[in-house]
Amino acid sequence: MKKTIAIIITAVFAFFGTANAQNQKLGHLNSADIIQAMPEYKQLTADVQKQEESYKKALEGMETEYQKDEKELQTIGQDKSTPDAVLETKYTALQELGKRIQDFQGKANEDLQKYQQDKMKPIDDKIKKAIKEVAVAEGYSYIFDILSGAVVYFPEATNDVTDLVMKKLNITRVPSTSTGTGMGGGK
Repeated sequence: MKKTIAIIITAVFAFFGTANAQNQKLGHLNSADIIQAMPEYKQLTADVQKQEESYKKALEGMETEYQKDEKELQTIGQDKSTPDAVLETKYTALQELGKRIQDFQGKANEDLQKYQQDKMKPIDDKIKKAIKEVAVAEGYSYIFDILSGAVVYFPEATNDVTDLVMKKLNITRVPSTSTGTGMGGGK
């Protein structure tokens, strides 16, 4: 990872030219250390675990029902006097329950992921704000996250050469519907 950061920093120096780059103040941080130290993250973790336990209990109940129905089907299946229609009905019901269990597991995983993302957004926003405040107060031009290798702060509307590159390529900017990803952008 340090090698990646060194490459990125070298690229920044090469890009801005040695004279200009010497005036740039660069910094780095480890977003995982910051997030894990936040009380809000500890609360988020507890909330997610509580939600996960709720889903586990419901799933365990469904699995217990499945096992009971499966055992019952085996028992009546061994009884030669059981009509085929009864066996088919019980078998179909067992398959449907198995499908409901799978559907529930998928939905529970989706819900937990969304729940965690929703709870994480204010934490990410708080971190972004703190990074920007530190960068501005301390005069940093760029701050890199050593965990992801991403630029997590850059001065807005300065040194952006996107339009120059697009002009060189003879293309025009397409309106973006993206709001950005991760902690980048310094916004």
